[in-house]
Amino acid sequence: MSFGFEDQNRDINAAIVRAFKADKLLFAAASNDGGNKPRSRPARSDKVICIHACDGKGNKGGMSPSPEENSLNFTTLGVAVKSRWKKKTVYKSGTSFATPVAAATAASVLEFANFKCNLSEEDRANLYKREGLLKVFQAMSTKRDGYDYVNPGHMWDGKSDEDVIRSIQDILDDI
Repeated sequence: MSFGFEDQNRDINAAIVRAFKADKLLFAAASNDGGNKPRSRPARSDKVICIHACDGKGNKGGMSPSPEENSLNFTTLGVAVKSRWKKKTVYKSGTSFATPVAAATAASVLEFANFKCNLSEEDRANLYKREGLLKVFQAMSTKRDGYDYVNPGHMWDGKSDEDVIRSIQDILDDI
């Protein structure tokens, strides 16, 4: 969800609850008001995965709300994202751009697990739940300026498929 509101929205809240009960993974943009305002809604919900923006090296983007203590503050690329608009190349920034990057990262992990890992039905179900994916993102993250920089390279770079499979299985064994 590459959008956010200050106030509750009954229809969006109901849709989030339905999706959460159906074990759908939900990602939401943190907001672009920097330290001036907290996370927007629906990113404040404990049923979604809140995404902040950073540059391609994990440096904070300046538009994300302050990281929350004792909370996961995931960041993905959301600064100067190369895009196309009206047949021209443009570079856009914001948590709304970081959110689909996070969703694509999650989709890549899930597809790898589907094709490369020999998961039990229980492990597969756990991986597709919010808690399982949070654990995967934590394994791919490093702390930077109070945020949790999600870098798939932490799981993949220089590693064999077997090493990555073991990493995923270790994560699932801890759930």
